[in-house]
Amino acid sequence: MFVEVALDLPIDQTFYYRVPKVVSYLPEVGKRVIVPFGKNDLLKTGIILSIKDSIDYSPEKVKEIFDIPDDFPLFTEKTLELIKWISNYYCASIGETLFAFLPSGFVVSESFYIRLSNREISVNLTESEEKIVDILKSGSGRLKLSSLRRKVKVSSFYQAIKNLIYKGIIVREEFIKTDLIPKEEFVVLKHLEKVRGKKEKDLLQYLETLKKAKLSDLKRYGFTRQTINRLVSKGLVEIIEEKTTVANKPQELIEKKEIELTPSQKRAFKEILEAKTKKFLLYGVTGSGKMEVYLKTAFEFVKRGRSVLILVPELLLTPELRARVESYFGSNIGIYHGKLSQKEKVSTWLKAVKGETKVFIGTRGAVMLPIKDLGLIIVDEEQDSSYKEQQKPYYHAREVAIKRAELDNFPIVLVSATPSVETYYRVKKKEIKKLELKERVSNVPLPYIKVVNLQKSKRFSIFSEELLKTLENTVKKGEQVFLFINRRGFFSTSFCLSCGFIVECEDCCVPLTHHKQEKQLICHMCGKRYKPIYRCPKCNARLEFKGYGTERVEEELKILYPNFKIVRLDQDTIKNPSTGARIIKDIKEGKYDVIVGTQIASKGHNFPKLTLVGVLMADLLGGVPDYMASERIFQTIVHTTGRAGRFKLGAAIVQTFNPELPAIKWAVEYKFDSFYEEELVARKLLNYPPFTKGVLVEFQLEKISSFQKIEKEFGKLKETLSSFFSIPDISPAPLPKVSGKYRFISFFRAVDERKLLSGIKILKKEFLNRFKGIRYKIEVDPVRIV
Repeated sequence: MFVEVALDLPIDQTFYYRVPKVVSYLPEVGKRVIVPFGKNDLLKTGIILSIKDSIDYSPEKVKEIFDIPDDFPLFTEKTLELIKWISNYYCASIGETLFAFLPSGFVVSESFYIRLSNREISVNLTESEEKIVDILKSGSGRLKLSSLRRKVKVSSFYQAIKNLIYKGIIVREEFIKTDLIPKEEFVVLKHLEKVRGKKEKDLLQYLETLKKAKLSDLKRYGFTRQTINRLVSKGLVEIIEEKTTVANKPQELIEKKEIELTPSQKRAFKEILEAKTKKFLLYGVTGSGKMEVYLKTAFEFVKRGRSVLILVPELLLTPELRARVESYFGSNIGIYHGKLSQKEKVSTWLKAVKGETKVFIGTRGAVMLPIKDLGLIIVDEEQDSSYKEQQKPYYHAREVAIKRAELDNFPIVLVSATPSVETYYRVKKKEIKKLELKERVSNVPLPYIKVVNLQKSKRFSIFSEELLKTLENTVKKGEQVFLFINRRGFFSTSFCLSCGFIVECEDCCVPLTHHKQEKQLICHMCGKRYKPIYRCPKCNARLEFKGYGTERVEEELKILYPNFKIVRLDQDTIKNPSTGARIIKDIKEGKYDVIVGTQIASKGHNFPKLTLVGVLMADLLGGVPDYMASERIFQTIVHTTGRAGRFKLGAAIVQTFNPELPAIKWAVEYKFDSFYEEELVARKLLNYPPFTKGVLVEFQLEKISSFQKIEKEFGKLKETLSSFFSIPDISPAPLPKVSGKYRFISFFRAVDERKLLSGIKILKKEFLNRFKGIRYKIEVDPVRIV
């Protein structure tokens, strides 16, 4: 018997292995398998894709698998079909795609430590070899090969390692990284026999009924390990280890309330349950009770024996949604997001495999959970760009969720107050059915929005006079204010007025952001940190600082209003969901007067006392000026202002230097259809998605001199792919240098998905042949062109 195995490798190839007579468990499609790989036969984890009685290779040349460690598959046949679709559509290998989703806690691998065997070096070393030796000398003299590779940035790293081994300066030590699957010890009764000791008698009597009990429970009941070991030695019981799951960590945020649906909510609820169509957009103004509709729908599906997956874009939405979900389903729910430990991720994956819970909440990676009896997927805030993965395979979780629902033939509900232009267009084409909630559940009108022109208004720093007066009056009434600025840090730029020098990241062409609290300059592109400087390194003049981030807004407010209780809500203050849950709980309880925050605070939250929202710099909301910038401005204004006045009349003030910008104009006037129709006209005219399928191709070059070679080959590539794509010339990216690499891009466009998929097959092969040794990225359906 032979198995076809996918490994975590960036190549479009699978591998066949022979199944030996003795393995822990029988082979099955979707199971983990540990196999030897490469000329050194290092152990790697793979996933079984198929099982065959014979193959077209000489059996003697086919390696045997090392083991099959599980009695259950980690991927179902349907999720493997979905993986294959992702691999084809998003231009990645099947192995890369599988292991992008599978928690690394499942991965068993074999690698090396590199140890310095001789500190006294008498032979000549190359520059690369010296760097490796210096790193080893600076520490304990022993590092994992992968860690050493990250620290020593030289192109000839592996050759240098081989040379140093040959010269006797370092040695290679193998080690095996085991998986992180939670395990539990059980005591199992083998047979009964008379024993003398009272404790031994009591334990056998206890096991006579149960047959098997957790070792931890037995210890809690007063049975010692010595008692258990004596029975083991007599052959009456045995201790076995089984894979298990762990409970979710409790959170502070708790919500328990019974809510009666409004007539429009009931209509939407009924339509989804009857499911005459399979794809829905639950569309409604902020505060219209969309969450309540989909939670009651989920509850009904669970009553029918089906499981439900709820996707959210932001980590901070998880605690609040979890509180509402637990009010319906109790605490036995599956939670899956990037801040969990690998052991917790593995545990949630196993809960899905074993069907231990019926409801799962998670961010984009949860879309692949192998949930038993899955019958409904809900994608909350479906328009959010956080659903797009920024590492290979660059999938979009919303699109993957739609495909998963299609393959398994169950309904999917996309939820949004401001759907993506792509989703709006699908509704127009009747591919998705729109269920609209037109009024707020509280019957409180939508907030009145005032636009303040910053070019004409009297200002105090970033705050218009009108905003400050309204803020003061709001807090005096015992109500809350949310001030939104979509930028972290204190100053966004440090520069010299004398010579024009700008403090930039040495690896990226972007100004460093000054983070006052951390006393660091941080690059928001690559994350690199620097010590703050206050004098120009070129002319020694005193540096000037400009720009605003959440830190500066918070500090200036505290100076203006020392008696106000102010809290900041951004990625710097919320390092994990439990911290976020605690801050949200305090805001809901009215412990703060003013909230200063980024987008992380602007979506999905219900703050009862919040009646005023201030958007400080609406012009900056679009980010990089690509074809999606207007959409981002519109969505952010609608979502942010929608936080105001959920339970009593509220207002919002939008500050801008460009009040006539259509995205701002339509958002503040609540003319949603006007915005979407105007945006669709513009995109059709310029041949942009959703009227085409977009592919962003990016080259990342060590030396700018390499561009000429790339440009020449790219010209030939355009001719080869001209029947599939419209391809503009390659040009510098809007951010021309990131992490020390020079970036050049081109935005391919295909007329439809059929052309896209045909073109991608050829594109992958062409890139492998034409651009060997060059770092590049192929991203289908990008959400930003930076």
